[in-house]
Amino acid sequence: MPKAEVGSVKYLANKMKAKGLQRLRWYCQICEKQCRDENGFKQHTLSEGHVRAMLVVGENPNKAIYNYSRQFQRDFIQLLRTGHGEKRVHLNNFYQEYIRDKDHIHMNATRWASLTEFAKFLGREGICRVHEGERGLEIQWIDDSPEALRRREDIKRKERQAKGEEDVESRLLAEQIQRAKEEAEKLGRTERQQPVVIEEGAEPAPVKLSLNKSVKPKETTVQVKKPANPLARKPATPKVVMPEPQKKMTNAELIMKEEIERKRLAEERGGRNKRVRIH
Repeated sequence: MPKAEVGSVKYLANKMKAKGLQRLRWYCQICEKQCRDENGFKQHTLSEGHVRAMLVVGENPNKAIYNYSRQFQRDFIQLLRTGHGEKRVHLNNFYQEYIRDKDHIHMNATRWASLTEFAKFLGREGICRVHEGERGLEIQWIDDSPEALRRREDIKRKERQAKGEEDVESRLLAEQIQRAKEEAEKLGRTERQQPVVIEEGAEPAPVKLSLNKSVKPKETTVQVKKPANPLARKPATPKVVMPEPQKKMTNAELIMKEEIERKRLAEERGGRNKRVRIH
């Protein structure tokens, strides 16, 4: 049966039937042809065009494998760079995105036997970062273009500037704290070295403590008015002012009061006597 011409109705019908992914074992990478069943693949391998292509590849198979591997790597990295950038993605999920294109280079034609070996190769070459995630391997593209390197240098420079400003602020704050400590120490030494002044001829007065629990307020008497005639005119009587009872003083208040009085008397005596300074 003759092959349908490109662009004919039969050719388009065959393309529509072959829509989507087919069995990988029935795909010929050299001829880039996908067969729909085992019999079709067998007939393709016996065709004259396939035999000629195999003879050409058989002359230098390593070169063909190298070309397919390089093309597979280029397409894989191109899709990863444009689709995800420098984000971390799951390896198997991304490979499903890659093989959606029916014309992609199959891994069976490359020098990598599995997807895991290809991921390890990308990690060794520094093309991608490979991480071990919860669901399996994850890859992350490394952007080593001049623009990306310049952008990273700008970010690092800004971080160093911000860190330098923080260091300057920390140093100034530490210097202020040190100066405050030194001033406090100087002030303490000055207070300890201050001379003691003793009044000549003055003897310290004994401290008297009063143990009275309370001070009785003064007694007040209130005169009771006699009942008067309601019809008579009320005489003008002065208002009686009730004195406020004296508040009770605690022992602490009494001690403070006596101490203040003693200091006042000592100051009065000190004004009349000559003071002697002892070093």
